[in-house]
Amino acid sequence: MSISTNSIIHYTNSLDNLIGILQEGFRIKYCSERLNLGKSRYSSAAHPMISFCDIPLSASIQHFEAYGKYGIGLSKKWAFEIGINPVLYIDENSLFAENLYELIKERRNEKTNLTLKQKKEILHIKSYAKNYSGSFTRKNKIYKNYKFYDEREWRIVPDNNILGAALFSISSKAYKSNKEKYNSRISSIRLEFEAKDISYIIVERTDEIPDIIKIVRDCFGKRCTSEQLDILFSKICSTEQIIADY
Repeated sequence: MSISTNSIIHYTNSLDNLIGILQEGFRIKYCSERLNLGKSRYSSAAHPMISFCDIPLSASIQHFEAYGKYGIGLSKKWAFEIGINPVLYIDENSLFAENLYELIKERRNEKTNLTLKQKKEILHIKSYAKNYSGSFTRKNKIYKNYKFYDEREWRIVPDNNILGAALFSISSKAYKSNKEKYNSRISSIRLEFEAKDISYIIVERTDEIPDIIKIVRDCFGKRCTSEQLDILFSKICSTEQIIADY
């Protein structure tokens, strides 16, 4: 059995969030992460992004618990076309972690010879990096020695051309003190898709399927033929079904 799929899936924790994605596309938000780089060295910052995972539905039960039981899957063809990329997982005690830390340290050096372009490139590389494992808190639950690698995360981090005057990187301390302010500055940025790009639409309960069919019809009815809509409806499933089947 393949350990990856032909789709990437974004999970969310409410039906309203899923409906919002179907109606308006994905909304970019800042995500604060601590990247441990060995020997008490770390970088902690928030970057704007949207995250997905590349996990077969049959292996997604743990992901449901951590990230939500609603989701939308899109084709990797769509992902490649708009620049979504797999996350770069790093063991905090590796030579690579040490090298990345040295780059980050040099970027912070006021006397550095790095150009502005090189500084931005280092920041972009870091924004796609994540620890192989570590402590993880979600929904007030702490997971110790959580293996992030098992999430098979893909993400897109928009560059300054898209962000405009909004910041690409914010210290975690500053971001956590005023999340609403920073996210409001990028609230109009959307990542869009078409009906043909959709692989799955996932709701929590099977009895929610009729309601989501109505939403899908409203969102895509004018852009799709009746046959295309029927195909789209066939891609709707529930986590109840997935858990029962697998």
